[in-house]
Amino acid sequence: MFATCRPSPTLRSFRAMTLPLLLIGLSLGGCNGADNPLAPADSPSATAGDPAVNDYVQAAGTTQRIVFLQYNSSERADLFKMDPQGSSLVRVTNLSEESMHPAWSRDNQHIAMTRARTDASNLTHVDIYVTNADGSQGHWLRPTPFPYNMDFPCWSPDGSRLLVTVDVNLTSYVGWIDVASGQVNLFNAAAGGVKGWQGSYDKPGSHIIYTTGQTIDQINADGTNHKIRISSATAVRDPKFSPDGQRIAYTKSVNNNDEIFVKNFSTGTNKRLTFTAGTDARPTWSPDGSTLAFDSQRTGKSQVWTMTATGGNPQRITHTTNPALWAAWSY
Repeated sequence: MFATCRPSPTLRSFRAMTLPLLLIGLSLGGCNGADNPLAPADSPSATAGDPAVNDYVQAAGTTQRIVFLQYNSSERADLFKMDPQGSSLVRVTNLSEESMHPAWSRDNQHIAMTRARTDASNLTHVDIYVTNADGSQGHWLRPTPFPYNMDFPCWSPDGSRLLVTVDVNLTSYVGWIDVASGQVNLFNAAAGGVKGWQGSYDKPGSHIIYTTGQTIDQINADGTNHKIRISSATAVRDPKFSPDGQRIAYTKSVNNNDEIFVKNFSTGTNKRLTFTAGTDARPTWSPDGSTLAFDSQRTGKSQVWTMTATGGNPQRITHTTNPALWAAWSY
């Protein structure tokens, strides 16, 4: 259960709003949002009932470069940080509901994540929550809940946007949130939207990759110039550009088991890096592109490992009693 990449069914409830209505509302989002029911409320304050700042475990220092999920005995996940050797462990969140899918801002000052959120109609959705790098000043990115699930955040290099996956009537679309206004948009909304999930920027912020299930696709940051970068007969997910933009690390199903691959576009090679009986998934690049962190069930419960970007020297860096997974390396 800990290796799933999509929100659980209990977090996927949604209002009975039709897709065309959503797309119309989002396509109008470039205006001031005053007439848009999906625009955020005027108040910038967090919603009532959010945890106070002192609910977070404060942490100092800059050595904790990898943030990851660690489950407790109640199967609720919080975020922790550590250095690339697995030392200097620091807790980041201590919330009543679990934190999922962490993403560093490019300046390493903030962490976005997904959490369950109940709206005024008592419906639960996955929504975007942001903290400082030490877990302080936690707040919902939008002061009011969004009527659909938003998941898999990824910061733009300039910090002005967060890529998100927007789930509408069990279909996933690549979208983004304007950080300043909270406005939610879909790429190519007027044309029906870009179907896919797990969007991720390259380092300059000029290209976006995402998965459609059996392909990894690319668009420009403005939604133009669609192309398929990787096509597979089995499921592919978790795509991430290398820092130099020449490679994509991703997870691929091989004989019903997840393994990690790297596609090198300068050489044309597509190399499988892991060959274990347990799931190996969710690769994340080190800032210099020489190393990948990932989670693996090769020793039983999921733990965070590292290996070279060519698959050598695998090292287990977490040794927790409960599952540890979904690592995200800072920039």
